[in-house]
Amino acid sequence: MVIGAYRFPRQGVAISAGIGGGYLLLVLLISGIGSPLFIEALIRACVMVLIGWLIAMLSGRLREKEDLYRGLFDNSEAGSILAREMEGRWVVEEVNWNAARLLGREIASLRGAPLSTFLSEDVEQALFRRLSAEGRIYAEQAVVTTPDGSEHHILVSIAALPGNRAIITGVDITGMVNAEEALRTANEKLSYLARISSDHLHRTVNEIIETVDEASAKCEDSRTIGFLEKVRGMAWTLARQIFLTETYQDLGASPPEWIRVQEALRQADTTGAGEHISVRFWAERLEVYADPLFRDVMSHLVENAIRHGVTVRNIIVSYREAQGDLEVFVEDDGCGIPDEKKESIFEYDAGRHAGLGLFICRQILSVTGMSISEVGRPGKGARFAIRIPDGNWRIEGASEDAPPFPLPAPDAQSRGKGAFARELLSAEFPVANELWVDYHQTKGDPATDRIFAAFAEGAAVSLARCRRHPDGLEVDAVFTPVAHRGHGYAHLTVGALVEACGHEPLYMHSVLNLTEFYGRYGFVEIREDALPPTIRERFAFAGGQLEGANVQPMKREPSE
Repeated sequence: MVIGAYRFPRQGVAISAGIGGGYLLLVLLISGIGSPLFIEALIRACVMVLIGWLIAMLSGRLREKEDLYRGLFDNSEAGSILAREMEGRWVVEEVNWNAARLLGREIASLRGAPLSTFLSEDVEQALFRRLSAEGRIYAEQAVVTTPDGSEHHILVSIAALPGNRAIITGVDITGMVNAEEALRTANEKLSYLARISSDHLHRTVNEIIETVDEASAKCEDSRTIGFLEKVRGMAWTLARQIFLTETYQDLGASPPEWIRVQEALRQADTTGAGEHISVRFWAERLEVYADPLFRDVMSHLVENAIRHGVTVRNIIVSYREAQGDLEVFVEDDGCGIPDEKKESIFEYDAGRHAGLGLFICRQILSVTGMSISEVGRPGKGARFAIRIPDGNWRIEGASEDAPPFPLPAPDAQSRGKGAFARELLSAEFPVANELWVDYHQTKGDPATDRIFAAFAEGAAVSLARCRRHPDGLEVDAVFTPVAHRGHGYAHLTVGALVEACGHEPLYMHSVLNLTEFYGRYGFVEIREDALPPTIRERFAFAGGQLEGANVQPMKREPSE
């Protein structure tokens, strides 16, 4: 009955009923209809039919699943191979038509063949070592060999199955790989030709300028000299356009990469700032996923402010989160940009100097979905805002996907140049925790905190923390050990924090005798119920009587 119901699930109930009926008829002939044995046999026959129905139903569902998976396996557009480990090597147990076509072999010849028939042993061992460690492999590129010796590039995925088996799927990407290689070769040749052309153009422009200079020196006619000056101006314009073309031709030639923004900013030439312009970067822990030329964009924005900001005294780079995205600000306190020019400055050939140009900056940023705009206030200074989409930025040490940066080298500023402030890397948080031992044993969390420290003679002497809550930023843990008080170190740390984080509302609980101190940085007193809920919860023990707890809620509005 079990064999019949399993082998023929659609007729399983009929087979069970037939066997049960035959058994019941046999008992009837032997014992008669009224005997206890007949009643017992009737119950058994009913149980037989029930068991047969259950086995037939389960067997039918199993057959449906088998047919479904067999259909997926046999008819998949991806090549599929069922492999099994036997005596220390992997062999093909089953293969579909697409895999056989991809490998240039018959299905029958592949069954029982080792994977090394078409896959190099080194690649096979590397793949299955990864499979053993990870349980599955997705989209790994590999090369297989056909009987005629030709090679095919395939994208392989492997999943481990019970019984020392594995399912291998592969998609032929040979055409795509060849197209990429052809495109790369063409780009290299075009780039080479462009460089040759640029060299010739540079020499020609130099010869034109030298000829004009020589003619101007020998000419005494003022009208002719005026024409020569126009020619010289056009030659310099051509030189600038050649420079822009050379810069732009490398755009997109290299894949995007994770770039440390602070390091990119430090590459800017700030020697022109001298002692009259203070340049401060607050992006110590920020990384962005961008074209390698992103470094040139940041350098250009900083150098441009130094070069053209006649009245500039401060250049600041900071950032803020904006609904999953991130905005990086490069701003100064110069005369700003008129409203009617805020967009035209990004147009081609808008600048008057040789260099990268805001037009090129916008093109570079757009490669990875970034945008740039000028959002400053005329008369108050220029402010360039670079918007970075979610997924293309990360804060080091804040998550598993954002590995921490190594400890920094000793600051050059610590060598006899007085006290200074900077943001701590996540690897330096233990330094802050040690300093906070006498301040309620506060500890920093790289996932939510930005910690700013004042340094004197190479050691941290004062701290301030900006903690991100779900509904706002809180400033707390402003602390200077007793031995270092009276030197203005707290001003350094709070000033650094406000500059770095001040593009968002800042909340805090100030002790009553320090409200005037924080007022210098734009904080104003507010009611307790004006605090965001998660920040207010920290002092829930006061029961709405923060004044009685010697604490005053305060808020600082975002910097304009």
